[in-house]
Amino acid sequence: MRAAAVLSLALALPTSHTPSAQSSFTVAVRGEPAQPGSVLEILVRAPEGAHDPQGIAFGRPLTFAPGDEPHTWRALVGIDVAQASGPAPFRVHVASTAGRELASSGTITVTPRTFATRRLRVASQFVQPPPAEIARITAEAARLDAIFTTVTIPDRIGPFAAPIGGVPGSNFGTRSIFNGEPRAPHAGVDFRGAVGTRIAAPGAGHVVLAEPLFFTGETVIIDHGLGVYSLLAHLSRIDVAVGQTVTLGDAIGLLGATGRVTGPHLHWTVRLGAARVDPLRLLALLAPAQSGVGGNGRTGGAVR
Repeated sequence: MRAAAVLSLALALPTSHTPSAQSSFTVAVRGEPAQPGSVLEILVRAPEGAHDPQGIAFGRPLTFAPGDEPHTWRALVGIDVAQASGPAPFRVHVASTAGRELASSGTITVTPRTFATRRLRVASQFVQPPPAEIARITAEAARLDAIFTTVTIPDRIGPFAAPIGGVPGSNFGTRSIFNGEPRAPHAGVDFRGAVGTRIAAPGAGHVVLAEPLFFTGETVIIDHGLGVYSLLAHLSRIDVAVGQTVTLGDAIGLLGATGRVTGPHLHWTVRLGAARVDPLRLLALLAPAQSGVGGNGRTGGAVR
């Protein structure tokens, strides 16, 4: 895959470092295009003995996991669906064996992305919730914020695959108008399918939520590590429990039509730190070497 973003790197090294140390410290960015909803990867290669990689991008700290080769680390960067176009600086640094810092800074230039607008009719309670449900909605939002701001570090970054077969809707980022009232951008992708269709874990991780929520119905959230979370919504049945470890392709439940829906479908949201990112961009970056892992294929087009 080509280098992801319009990228410039300025390498800053202490003058006391040897040329061999300087040449063996590199930072690469991949995953294109750099647009609202994109997922990028930063790969760091450092001299033997270097440790504790850290960094910041889009104003948020980076979390690194070991890479596939010795002396390498990988971090994922999410570009939020509402990110404005233009340059965004980033910086990465590691500690060397001598206790000095090796650092690199650069710029990721975000280019525009056009999103459609959709108008939907849903049950009035999901647009103007009854007073009795306000406390529940507020509490659930606070729980989700607490989950999505927790970052765990996996042993490695594994591959991802679609949680169900078929063609997903191209509705990530769509500006939704429910019953004539504007709402936040659609922060996921939808897969149409028959009620009871098997839903698979899109990647390895730990289940951190498995219960009904007001807007998303029967919901499962998986922590994949590095701040990456999958939220799989509107299920008809949940087949996992909180604390359970899942691997890519494990069954997590059945497709349904619970919560705020216009018909049976799976809604898949991916959060990367504070960023709402496009699950299809995550798949493009971290697809498995061989296809065939995922759902059983009984799906159609986008849910409208």
